[in-house]
Amino acid sequence: MWKKIVTAVLMGFLVFGLGMAPAVAGEKEVKRLSLEEAVQLALDRNPEMALNQEAIEKARVGLREARSAADKAKTALDFGAANMELLSAAYILELLSAAYILPRQAEMNLTLAELGASYAEKGLRLSVEKSYYDVLRAEANLANKEAALERAREQLRLAQVSFQAGMVAKNDVTGAQVALVAAEVELASAQNELDLAMMEMAKALGVDLETRFELTDKFSFSPVEELDTESYIQELMETDLGVVAAREGLAVAEVYLEQVAKIYTPNVYAYRKAVHDVEKAKIQLEQAQTDLSFNVRQSYLNLRTAEKAYLLLEENVKFAEETARLASLRYQAGVATRLEMERAYDQLNETEAQRLSMLYNYNLAKSQLAYGIFMGGGQVSAGAGAAAAQDGMGW
Repeated sequence: MWKKIVTAVLMGFLVFGLGMAPAVAGEKEVKRLSLEEAVQLALDRNPEMALNQEAIEKARVGLREARSAADKAKTALDFGAANMELLSAAYILELLSAAYILPRQAEMNLTLAELGASYAEKGLRLSVEKSYYDVLRAEANLANKEAALERAREQLRLAQVSFQAGMVAKNDVTGAQVALVAAEVELASAQNELDLAMMEMAKALGVDLETRFELTDKFSFSPVEELDTESYIQELMETDLGVVAAREGLAVAEVYLEQVAKIYTPNVYAYRKAVHDVEKAKIQLEQAQTDLSFNVRQSYLNLRTAEKAYLLLEENVKFAEETARLASLRYQAGVATRLEMERAYDQLNETEAQRLSMLYNYNLAKSQLAYGIFMGGGQVSAGAGAAAAQDGMGW
């Protein structure tokens, strides 16, 4: 066992000796932020928010222009109705496209631009919340490692006292010293993780990467009410970017087929391709709806699982604390070995880490459900949704 501990200690020193940069001279700026203040700071400093508003205005202009062009195209169609047989199919389709297809596409672009702006804001909020939680988790983990280091020091003190009293062998003192060094390495690793979490948060907020944060909101567990997943899924069907993009793409494809059917018979390739594009758009819509339903159910399941696990781990931590306390007393009384005491404290450290991780998972899953944005899900950006709709019709 000692060989494993010594190996871990040596590897830790190599990692931190080579991988950690020296501290920058001078004091770093410290920002005191609540979660809401952090979110607002990110919204104020993120250039994408302004760009999204510009995209909405651009889409509005595009819709006005498309409607104006549609009026002209309809006039041309009315004028040429008497001599339609003299016009080429390609020219007629061009007029029909300008009159009916392009305006519907422009409506789609505006819908996705508006929804995309809302989605981007929610995504930024979720990103900031995650980075905020990452810092809180890293801070709590650092506190746990500091407590573990103090326990390791106490174990060494007890081993030294017992050795001086002739109750244990020198090996107990040596083992406690090795365990103390391992605890110091884990503390250094936890500090490094906190520094990285701070840097990630600074990046998310758009401030200097050297900025440090004092977070006023703390990790907490607050049970959520039972969620009617079916109703929530139906509600999100109207606002989810992936679903709306697929639905809009289907609507444009159907308008395109309607216009193609005015010119070509079903045996013509252009007609068959338009039919294929509609069927493809229907499949994409069904897939987007399935993805959304899966993501909501998965996130809610993760939330409930994390809730149950956290409550169990709360009790386990109390049990582990008592077990470690009794193991320490038994060791002092000479009726338990140092390894038994060490295992009890290792179990306490592991249980505390599990509780912290589960609390993090719980809060993150709750935020994803609140915003309707699911990490790793099949979300589609507004630009991608519009592009997919256009590509399906060969534009």
